[in-house]
Amino acid sequence: MHRDMGPEIAMTRARLFPLRLAVTVFFLLLIYVLLRLLWFPGGYFDLFGVSKLFWILAGFAVIAGPGLSTFLFRPGKKGLKSDLVIIAAIELAIYAWAVAELYARQPAYAVFAVDRFEAVQRKEVDLEKLEFQQLADRPGHAPRLVYAELPTDPDVMSRLIDETVFMGMADIDRRPEFWKPYAQGVSTLRAAAKPLVNLLSGDDYRADVLGRWLRDQPLPPSQYSYLPIRGSRADGTIVLHADIAYPVAVLAIDSW
Repeated sequence: MHRDMGPEIAMTRARLFPLRLAVTVFFLLLIYVLLRLLWFPGGYFDLFGVSKLFWILAGFAVIAGPGLSTFLFRPGKKGLKSDLVIIAAIELAIYAWAVAELYARQPAYAVFAVDRFEAVQRKEVDLEKLEFQQLADRPGHAPRLVYAELPTDPDVMSRLIDETVFMGMADIDRRPEFWKPYAQGVSTLRAAAKPLVNLLSGDDYRADVLGRWLRDQPLPPSQYSYLPIRGSRADGTIVLHADIAYPVAVLAIDSW
């Protein structure tokens, strides 16, 4: 009897694994689209190391879903349906935890401070200290653009230096009390930005990425400038329209 059941078990498992794998891949693709297009658009995906986190999630999901379901499957086994339901619940719990964790890590603000941009997560800042409440919301899917202005009062500037250098407190890029609407910093941004053509020489990889990006753009390289942008896992480049200092792209290339 055992010999007779063997082929049946093998055939049933052979059908179960691709079916469960297809369901898992479907959910993973939905999460990937959510991450790539909404929460970490463009170069932010690489600046926050989302690719590595996504593949870790995919590995756990495949093991906990298709892998465990196929391993435990036995036709006629008592409590089989309960086992499969529990496995499905575990897989869904993994998705829920991962999505919640990644949602909390998304960049809510692109803050210009002194000579670079900082991609800042909402949890990193105390929004109750905002002077301009319109900066509290993230517009659409891109991070809110913010200008962090150095204080002009000598006493405030001295206190800021003491707090950041000696007390280990956050700098102005993560201190909403220094944040201003982006438009107020355009002149400072234009002065700090560098011509994009400077990045087209000296590094083959950087030149290749920029060259491919520029081929799809309506303006010549001379009409763009750039500034560095820091993410939680890597540094990148934020490309600006040279005349109005408005960001047009975030590229995962180090421009320091």
